Amino acid sequence: MRRLQTAILLGAMTAAACSPAGGAPVGSPGASITATPIGSASLTFAADATKAPARATPSPAPSEPLPDEFLGAWYHPAPAYWWFLRAGSATCVAVAHTDGDCVAYQLGAQPAYVGAASMDGRLIRIHWTRGYCAARETDFGTGISRDTLKLFDTEGDCGGDNFVLTRAGTGAAPSAPPPPEQ
Repeated sequence: MRRLQTAILLGAMTAAACSPAGGAPVGSPGASITATPIGSASLTFAADATKAPARATPSPAPSEPLPDEFLGAWYHPAPAYWWFLRAGSATCVAVAHTDGDCVAYQLGAQPAYVGAASMDGRLIRIHWTRGYCAARETDFGTGISRDTLKLFDTEGDCGGDNFVLTRAGTGAAPSAPPPPEQ
């Protein structure tokens, strides 16, 4: 019985935590959940029946453009290529489906991963539209020194790793093929 009461209490607390502020869980207007913790009074979580359920609204993504120093093709010895592209490029428009800057990453002969990209200080945010992280985000801390670009993965996002990239066609880095356009 104690386990059942504990499960009900945890379920009620989870529902309250996941509910939009001031409302019931989405899809259950006017719903209330009552739980009786062990040896204590009831807890009730109720929605205001006069309000439509609120929907979570994502906060707007930073929209700073990519730094000019990032633009172009970069090589990683995996072998892989990264392209940092300005808004309006064929890749950004046709593949990333964005009117902003974008990034493409291609490992070997695999299809390229592509996403809209913007800066938030020294953090690059990539909202992937194609690849294993499609519809999710990867954030990288960045550092650049002449022909070396470092990407430092942050925790809690999709995929990612730390990368040290060399501008394609400089030093021992081969020239890059054109970025994906379809």
